[in-house]
Amino acid sequence: MTGVKQQLVLIYMILGTVILSMFVPIDWQTQAKVLRDCIIMAWVVGVVNFAYLGGGLNRLLGIRPRAPLGLLGIIFSPLLHRNAGHLIANTLPFAILGWLVLLQGIDNFYAISLAILLVSGLGTWIFGRSAIHLGASGLIFGYLGYLIARGYLEVTLMTIGLAFVVMLLYGDQFWTMLPDSEETTLSWEAHMFGFLGGVLAAYNPIFLEQLNRFLASL
Repeated sequence: MTGVKQQLVLIYMILGTVILSMFVPIDWQTQAKVLRDCIIMAWVVGVVNFAYLGGGLNRLLGIRPRAPLGLLGIIFSPLLHRNAGHLIANTLPFAILGWLVLLQGIDNFYAISLAILLVSGLGTWIFGRSAIHLGASGLIFGYLGYLIARGYLEVTLMTIGLAFVVMLLYGDQFWTMLPDSEETTLSWEAHMFGFLGGVLAAYNPIFLEQLNRFLASL
């Protein structure tokens, strides 16, 4: 999508959210705090990793398929990126899609995110190419899958509108879920399994309840 079209969609999305807030209570402050904390964490880790560790955390905590130590990447790899450009490229989509997920309820946001991380991470670890897989794109594609599936499963003006918005904004990125060359730095595995994780979270509320109970016990 061109930059002009993206700007128009974002304007319509903001206007729609303002109108929605007239009828549905939205906790703007909590939503902003959640997104702010996630983004700050990723940037702090990124700066330390790039400036002081020479990318050493990538080798230690990235997803390395079928390597026992690579299992650590299921939780930590979304905070790690190849370089500053990679981190910048993931920040805005995470903020937009994370916010759209939060609009449907703060309570499930962490459970949805954990479900996506588990499916994306395990799928990449089991089936991925022999490489170090990094970045928040698996989580971002998971939010895409969740929002689109919710628009299909729960037919309301809000869920359909959100699904329509994400299709307009990021529909042209779906091709990155398809297998690509061995030389590519793009982790299509994380994209594909992340998307499937989001769909699973939307289809299986019992799974989300179990994850919510687990998170509440921590």
